[in-house]
Amino acid sequence: MNRRAFLSATVGAAAAVFQASRAVPAEPEGRLDLAALQRGWRARLRSVAATGTIPLIDIESSYNPGDFDIPGYVRRMDRLGVAMIALSPEIGPGGFAQGRLWHDGARRLVQTDPERYIPTTTAGVYPAWTEKPKEFLDVHLRRAVEHGYPLLGEFEFRHYPSPRQVQRRETHRDMSIPINGEHGHRLFRFAEQTGVPFQIHYEIEDALLRPLEEMLAAYPRARVIWCHLAQIRYQERSTIYGPAYLRRLLERHPGLHVDTAFGDAYSVYPVSGQRHARVWDDWGRLRPQWVDLIADLPWRFLGALDLGPDRMNDLEDKVGALRKFLAALPKPAHRAVAHAAAWRLLFGEEIEVCLSVPCRHSTHT
Repeated sequence: MNRRAFLSATVGAAAAVFQASRAVPAEPEGRLDLAALQRGWRARLRSVAATGTIPLIDIESSYNPGDFDIPGYVRRMDRLGVAMIALSPEIGPGGFAQGRLWHDGARRLVQTDPERYIPTTTAGVYPAWTEKPKEFLDVHLRRAVEHGYPLLGEFEFRHYPSPRQVQRRETHRDMSIPINGEHGHRLFRFAEQTGVPFQIHYEIEDALLRPLEEMLAAYPRARVIWCHLAQIRYQERSTIYGPAYLRRLLERHPGLHVDTAFGDAYSVYPVSGQRHARVWDDWGRLRPQWVDLIADLPWRFLGALDLGPDRMNDLEDKVGALRKFLAALPKPAHRAVAHAAAWRLLFGEEIEVCLSVPCRHSTHT
């Protein structure tokens, strides 16, 4: 083979490898080896910390498994100090129209890049969850057990259209499934029996709080991640929730956790015209009452980015907003929310990672 032919073949092979790296492999067989994965994730946290950056674990994001730039995200996560993402696949209307209620993209993604992704089950969103909740749960809970998933994706019980969907005049996400109805009981019961945590999207409104409290009391061992701390779309519909209320709820229900994915200080919900991230004051600073609550109960709050199929390019902005929020917290709470609380929730143990500078032993690190 002459030099030109050799170079052409080499370039072609490299391009094929790169294209293959962008695609998620075929569905793997057997259960996830969580012990092996955990060793890799622990090393990943420590490698990020070795660069002098406090590593982040994103406990709540979703993606389109048919359109995800795997090598691009390697570079971006490494540059931003994002150690791992719990990335849950979404099933769009096209897949649902073909009868699909489950996608194993998260497990396939972990097979491709086992150090950066926490396998998370299919997101409970429109249309699979909202149109066929019973059938969705049938396959969802069975696959979660069969394959050994450590985390269930976000279930939308009450959801308003996102700001982007409002701008696109999409109303399908204005949906409601009673959290204390048949499907809510089934999900909470599964979580209590298996110990597997699950995520809920549940708008913060006075009329919705009592049903949630009822479920938390009925299933005290269920580990629930309530997504989007203090994200309130309509303030006039929410007069009860605040730092004092949430403190009482967390103290009463030890299985409840809250993720910290919310808008920046100036993010406005276009329908109400209100700033819907209520943790910030008018000057863009974290309100002291929220700082005090998180500092007192840091293991109950989880860092999150809330990436989605229509906002995968927002990684840099989302990380910047999360790091601004974390910087307002005392150091022990900062590190707990950044990664240690998620680690303890998923694996039942504390983890210590030291930055590149010398650090003292701390159970909060």
